[in-house]
Amino acid sequence: MNQLAIIIPYYKIDFFEETLKSVAAQTNQNFTLYIGNDASPNNPLPIIDKYFEKNNYHYFEYKSNIGGQNLALQWERILENVQEEWVQILGDDDCISPDFVEEFYKILPAVQKNGITLIKCGQQWIDENNNHLESHIYNFDKVSAAEIFIKKYKVEIRSSLSENIYQTKIVKKQKFVKLPLAWGTDDLSLLDFSKNGYIQYIPKLLVSVRISAESISGSDQYEKLKKQAIHQLQERISCQFSDKLPDRFVEETIENYLSTSYYENSKVNIKVAFYYLKKFQIKQFLKAARKVYYINKKAQ
Repeated sequence: MNQLAIIIPYYKIDFFEETLKSVAAQTNQNFTLYIGNDASPNNPLPIIDKYFEKNNYHYFEYKSNIGGQNLALQWERILENVQEEWVQILGDDDCISPDFVEEFYKILPAVQKNGITLIKCGQQWIDENNNHLESHIYNFDKVSAAEIFIKKYKVEIRSSLSENIYQTKIVKKQKFVKLPLAWGTDDLSLLDFSKNGYIQYIPKLLVSVRISAESISGSDQYEKLKKQAIHQLQERISCQFSDKLPDRFVEETIENYLSTSYYENSKVNIKVAFYYLKKFQIKQFLKAARKVYYINKKAQ
């Protein structure tokens, strides 16, 4: 049985063929391909059948669009069918290098020996014409999930969903955190799905992330939803993931969350203040609770 599943949540046809071509071109074919059609207006089967025999992939044509509610729901819907131990969720406009699967199997014994449950790949940006824009390769090896998360949060590194290879059973059990546009969902997954707090970084496992007017990353039309997602991400850091991150970073996040909420008239979750109570910082708890009260009163 193959140990790697590659999931493609399909909706947009624009660059889908380029994605499929990169998967079909793998030097090591020991992977299982899953494609989930999220009620797209464009039938992908002619393209799929151009590169894969019928018995070489699993195709699911869903009648209802669920990615419009939240992209992570579509990922999980396809994921229910996966039997392989490891899974990559590849964007329908992203590509992988020809030796991607081959390099995965080379590193797998060391990953299993060290109890690693999440692998992160190297990234490069490409445009609509497959031209190389930027490379984002880092000098990591075995690195803490908290370190990568903080660096991404502070925009010191680049990271996206397509570069993550998860241990399937953990993702199935814990599920993805749902944020608007799933913006930041992949970042929280680094903290949530790295069982021992460490990630194996493999720059040779190269993913090409497409930056275009059609992508969420490359488009300006989603700015309002991105702001909402960042607001919710900060709340999750404070309320749900504070035990996985350094205290100073969490406290800075809380202050930023409260400050941004005040100026944008956004309601805040009182639970963020309880972070200080857990740390027995009574004065800080009372101060934060007062801020929450006045911010929510102002936002009414």
